[in-house]
Amino acid sequence: MNGVALRMLLGDPAKYIGLIFGIAFSTMLMSNQVAIFSGLMLRTASQILDAREADIWVMDPRVEYVDEIEPMTDTQLERVRGVYGVDWAVPFYKGLTVAHARDGLLQQVILLGVDDATLAGVVPHLVLGAVENLKQPDAMIIDRAGFQHMWPGEPLALGKVVELNDHRAVIVGVSEHHRRSRFPRCLREVLQRDELHWPHP
Repeated sequence: MNGVALRMLLGDPAKYIGLIFGIAFSTMLMSNQVAIFSGLMLRTASQILDAREADIWVMDPRVEYVDEIEPMTDTQLERVRGVYGVDWAVPFYKGLTVAHARDGLLQQVILLGVDDATLAGVVPHLVLGAVENLKQPDAMIIDRAGFQHMWPGEPLALGKVVELNDHRAVIVGVSEHHRRSRFPRCLREVLQRDELHWPHP
């Protein structure tokens, strides 16, 4: 029976080649779709993966997606800090804004704001600068891909000035994020909600 099956399979070369090609193409498509899905999930979670200090994230119960942001009040933050077993809790701001460069370039960026006392949430690896530089006035850290997108062809450098939400921001560090996103990422301290135009609930 095995011999008959082999003769039937190999008897028509065109059908045999078509069968092998179809199986190989289907396998490639399945692997490709899995890779696309994994890449999308990693990009979606990249901002959480970069903030490695936090074991638990707390947000408004109405939030269903990382880009659908509902800010928490200071009262809610204090309630989280008062939960038994919680060692610390700090705010983490995320929003979209437009960066204005001095040469007239406009670029939408992801603006991340971290607690000014602990700097929890800052990416662990900086290509240029130091995390402590974020405590300087008007300081900002930008990711490598964002720098190269806003100033193509220029070497990585500190001291570039941009405008975010009508506020001056000076690049004091260049970071290397876990995964690239659609927009450049800018990291600043959360000193006041009004400074970053934090939306009030």
